[in-house]
Amino acid sequence: MHKTHHFQTNDKNELLGLISTIFNTSHDGLAICDRKGYVLLYNQAYLQLTGVSADILDNYSFIQQLDMEIVSDSTAVKAIQTKKIYSTAIDYGNGRKTINTATPVLDENQQLLFVVGNVRDITELNQLQRELEETRQINAEFQKALEQIQNGSESNEQLVYRSGIMHRIVALAQRFAKNDSPLLLLGESGVGKDVLANYIHTQSGLGGDFIKINCGAIPDHLLESELFGYEKGAFTGANHAKEGLFELADKGTIFLDEIGDLPYPLQVKLLNVLQDGKIRRLGGKNVRRVQMRIIAATNSDLEAMVEQKRFRQDLYYRLNVLSITIPPLRERREDIPALVFYYLKKMEQKYELEKRIEPEAMETLTQYDWPGNIRELKNVVERTYHMCENGKIKVDELPTSIQRSTKVSLPVTIESFDTPLPLKEAVQRFEKEYIYRMLAQTKTMQECADLLKVNISTLVRKKRDGK
Repeated sequence: MHKTHHFQTNDKNELLGLISTIFNTSHDGLAICDRKGYVLLYNQAYLQLTGVSADILDNYSFIQQLDMEIVSDSTAVKAIQTKKIYSTAIDYGNGRKTINTATPVLDENQQLLFVVGNVRDITELNQLQRELEETRQINAEFQKALEQIQNGSESNEQLVYRSGIMHRIVALAQRFAKNDSPLLLLGESGVGKDVLANYIHTQSGLGGDFIKINCGAIPDHLLESELFGYEKGAFTGANHAKEGLFELADKGTIFLDEIGDLPYPLQVKLLNVLQDGKIRRLGGKNVRRVQMRIIAATNSDLEAMVEQKRFRQDLYYRLNVLSITIPPLRERREDIPALVFYYLKKMEQKYELEKRIEPEAMETLTQYDWPGNIRELKNVVERTYHMCENGKIKVDELPTSIQRSTKVSLPVTIESFDTPLPLKEAVQRFEKEYIYRMLAQTKTMQECADLLKVNISTLVRKKRDGK
């Protein structure tokens, strides 16, 4: 049995004081108005949740506030009009989302005496919902990355992508893999041209090996012997014969990375190999036939090099029978989370220690432009994996250069406009973003209006027009 304790007092002021204390200890916003909408009583929580100032509540009725567009909706006004309980969700300019309920109080003649309003904050609930969705999405990306690691070779990097443009590129690569025509891969340094070349070789079904050589990493006087091989005694120190990379790639694929760095004299010899399918070792007399797929790659502008007489035009046309351009990461940001999880999982498998990246850190990595592309991303993941504490990769543990580059001084920049805009539209877009930035930095709409030096009704109108 529940016991009910009755509070007894003969002091009206004491009773009012007690009611006021209870009123102000509520975490929900509470406000009472009369039949004309003028506010009789409100608590501090109401001011904080709605962002409406005490000055507004003391001088303007709920009906006037709605007419002035200080608030976007009012349950109290609806309750006054209908004499019925009314509830709705309201988004306030200070970023709060609430459930508002207004309850009319009637006398014995069903005449309205006053309305009691309750404002309950559901901002945190919505935030938890968003975080749950983010977690689900992150988990899905993580599982896809794990599948790619488990299905791929331990020794080779895998093609990891989610963007539509990379889906099209991979589909094109699969088509090109079915023939043995020369293929030219174009794109900035670090975009994964070598990974795509290896993928094409795997898809081709060729029985031979995938042989890779970086034409810019080997001195000119050694590059020819690496490619063509040499016979015993071909030069001082050649005590035995050696197969060249062209021979090793027989029945397979040779990948000539940074083909733009190939010395001009060697370009002629490569052209002959492409045309005849034959090679001769240095110091040798015998001609050997080789059957291989040649894939070349460069981050240089070969057309400009042809015009400058630094690259042979006939070789360029022979290599450029088929070509694929791989876009940089900044043009396919959807791939960034997948790549982060892919490399993070590889680190976890290597060191047998699981670590998690927080959503804010992932968002920062996604916004970064990655001038070094995938190569830079892999380096950052490895670094932050070792640097982070408590198994969580946070924003402040990312390289300072990445944190700094994703913080802009203004909410809108000229570069963020995809196409030129009329001046009026550009100003409107800037104004909208700037207002939202200031609203996020202030506690109430009144404070925001004061900082912007506009009246609150103007601020509310501009906010509503900007939606």
